Amino acid sequence: MKRILFLLLVISFASCSSLKYSATKNPDNYKNIKAGNKYTFHQSDGSKTPMTVSSISKDSIIGTKRNERISIAKTNITEIRKDKTAVAVVATAGGIAAATVIIIGIKNATDDIEDVATAFGTGLN
Repeated sequence: MKRILFLLLVISFASCSSLKYSATKNPDNYKNIKAGNKYTFHQSDGSKTPMTVSSISKDSIIGTKRNERISIAKTNITEIRKDKTAVAVVATAGGIAAATVIIIGIKNATDDIEDVATAFGTGLN
């Protein structure tokens, strides 16, 4: 049970964001970036800036972070990721619930088999 929970948590944290842009894979291709959505911008200096995109211009991406207007030059962007924490939390909770139901079901079935074996005297205890 602990291994299953650990595996589900690892999968959950690994799937919290999806890659929308990579300077190494598809430079100058910003078609997956939509205005109004929140993204995390990874920049060439190692910094990360989460913001809601308001517009995409020829040489920069403009957005807001806590009501502050931010502009990031496209040449400084190495990656853009979209946060999917809510989806990952729901998937993890569902996985944990399913694992719990399966484990309880197996335990109950095992107990029932032992009771039947005892009733018939087969010695499976």
